[in-house]
Amino acid sequence: MRNILLLFTLGASALCAQDAHFTETRLTAPQGQLVDRKLLAGQKLWRASVAALGAVNAMDVESSWHKHELNSTLAGSNGTFGAQGALLKLGMQGGLVGIEYLLTRRHPSTRLYRAVSFINFGVAAGIGSVAGHNYTVPVPR
Repeated sequence: MRNILLLFTLGASALCAQDAHFTETRLTAPQGQLVDRKLLAGQKLWRASVAALGAVNAMDVESSWHKHELNSTLAGSNGTFGAQGALLKLGMQGGLVGIEYLLTRRHPSTRLYRAVSFINFGVAAGIGSVAGHNYTVPVPR
């Protein structure tokens, strides 16, 4: 369980670090061009939304561990949430953030950064409410 939470954290951290490196090289690469500070604010908002999404997904995994899973895709062979479901959730989150990263890298604009940030915060709110409900469900014995 701790290993999976560690994977969630490392994945989100690596993506934010790669984005920071890309931003740094992009800011120094153009010769003599001015940098749009609003773009940087959009990037910071997007990074915060990715961190929130990662934290909420980790909380959902922790709150669902070894409990009955209603989603048959995430349920293991015995009908409970386990390592298989956690890895699938990690893959879905990684896919979403990866697509967003590629989109924003190709077409960097404040409007796009804010749009994907609001999507991430909305998804995080939904997953957070499910995780909050999962804490009220008892673990089967």
